[in-house]
Amino acid sequence: MKKIVIFLLILLFACSLPVAAWAQPLYNSELEVNSEILYLKSMDDGTVIFSQNADMPCQPAGLLNIVAAMIVLNNVPDPETQTFTVPENINSILAGTDSAVMLFKGGDKIRVIDLLYCILIRSAADASMTLAYGVAGSEEEFVRMMNEYVRELGCGSTNFVNVTGLDADGQYTTAADMAIIMQKAAESKTFREISTQGTYDFPATEKDSERRVYTTNLMLQSGYPSYYYRYLTAAKSGATEGAGRCVAVTAARDGYSYVAVVMKGAYVDTNNDGNKENYAFIDCKQMLSWTFSNIKLRTVTNETQTVAELPVKYSFKTDHIRLVPAERLSVLLPDTADTESVVFHVLAEDTKTELTAPVKKGEPVGKAEVLYGEQVIATVGLVAAEDIPFDLPGFAAGLLKDIFTSPAVIVILLIIIAVGVVYFALGVRYDKKLGRFRIMRGGKTAEKTTDRE
Repeated sequence: MKKIVIFLLILLFACSLPVAAWAQPLYNSELEVNSEILYLKSMDDGTVIFSQNADMPCQPAGLLNIVAAMIVLNNVPDPETQTFTVPENINSILAGTDSAVMLFKGGDKIRVIDLLYCILIRSAADASMTLAYGVAGSEEEFVRMMNEYVRELGCGSTNFVNVTGLDADGQYTTAADMAIIMQKAAESKTFREISTQGTYDFPATEKDSERRVYTTNLMLQSGYPSYYYRYLTAAKSGATEGAGRCVAVTAARDGYSYVAVVMKGAYVDTNNDGNKENYAFIDCKQMLSWTFSNIKLRTVTNETQTVAELPVKYSFKTDHIRLVPAERLSVLLPDTADTESVVFHVLAEDTKTELTAPVKKGEPVGKAEVLYGEQVIATVGLVAAEDIPFDLPGFAAGLLKDIFTSPAVIVILLIIIAVGVVYFALGVRYDKKLGRFRIMRGGKTAEKTTDRE
């Protein structure tokens, strides 16, 4: 009985834990940042390591070209050989937009692969427009395809209205959505190869000579040590007034893979050397460096850990059974983390409150959330730790216990006892009255006899 009470108290306490606290990011306090929006999560299991304003709407700037590139790659079978024609009115289309451009000449024929390099390492608006007209016939139709693509990825907080990435009403994304978009794009070998190039030798065309194109993403340039990060596997940067400085990357090192997004990064001269620092690059590098150095896969559950105990009916052998995790579970945690700090929150709504013999070892009986630092890091199934066979003495004892602890039976017994008490009390009272009557009758007879004598 004591074990039952303890288990119920554990469940009651677990249900009272504040759910909101679990959603807080674990490691934001580890870094000092100068960007408004940051997000980093594991590409292996989805664990979020950093999250600051990840669902805040923001202009996409050049990150929009990640989606544009995927639309092209999904619709052009051979980008190495296929060419698109630069719209004749390309200059008037982009006039006054202050867009980054390659200064293409209208009517020039350019390979699709070369145009992809221009949008991914330079965010060149004339290249974006040429691709849009080549794939979809118009900017409007290409934008529709981009929006359809992100909807299919589940990015409900993203919408595009142009192909240049320039700030516009109704155009927005979030860091969380952009992480999904970037992770999907990084599955493409062509995308990875193009987006991580620091320079590209743009070949001569019918109307232009050969030239070298330099990336705007200085995280790819070893000449900028404060920005450069050697482990990037895909990358795209951007900048507008509405987006601030921004960057989206994927990176891999020592068997771990992450996707990181920074938006609304500051662009200021913080050390008074006359040069402004791009904090989108600095903060992104900080997040990746800290994560690869500190976060490791740690085993937090095994099949022998006792998570809770449940009462068992109809067994003479025992009146309780241990619940253990259904599997060994490893999650991403700091390599200095004390795994003894990991706690379990039994999900009362998914866990049985009592078992009935026979019980088989490994039988599923519930679920528990695994918490570290007040954050849910995993959910694990709970199973019976041992076999508990059915036995007749236990069944008989349990049945008698059920009978005599049943509320209905208790009420009936109380009624019977009450009736018995009343009956007994009435009987005693009747016997006393009857006795007095007999005594009275006996006394009167004696008196009459005495008179006659």
